[in-house]
Amino acid sequence: MTEEKATSREIAIAIGETIAEKLGRDVRVLDMRELTDIADWFVIASAQSRRHLKVLADELIDDIKSAHIGTVRVEGLNSESWVIIDIFDVVVHIFMPEKREFFGLEGHWGDAPSIVIEASEADNSGAQDDL
Repeated sequence: MTEEKATSREIAIAIGETIAEKLGRDVRVLDMRELTDIADWFVIASAQSRRHLKVLADELIDDIKSAHIGTVRVEGLNSESWVIIDIFDVVVHIFMPEKREFFGLEGHWGDAPSIVIEASEADNSGAQDDL
């Protein structure tokens, strides 16, 4: 039996669900394929505290590396306000709430279809998809 490679959409949703399971807030997956060449998918979430931001990022990086999804590039791990995890087709943005509001990525990319992942849905492996 051959192992099928997960699509970038599946990876983005799985990352969003993992963040929600780890108590990340307001988790959204944006479909960027028709809007930019930066990435196919953005995952955007808020942390509850600076410590939570660091723990979320560290655990997510470990999960991505252990899953052998791809090369992981990270920026801002020591910034205490915003971490970017880039795995080529999927870029993950984890913010402190005030930085998320300041940068307003969802507003800037408002034309992007999105998936909202709720914590309770992540526990049940589900997501609210408007794609």
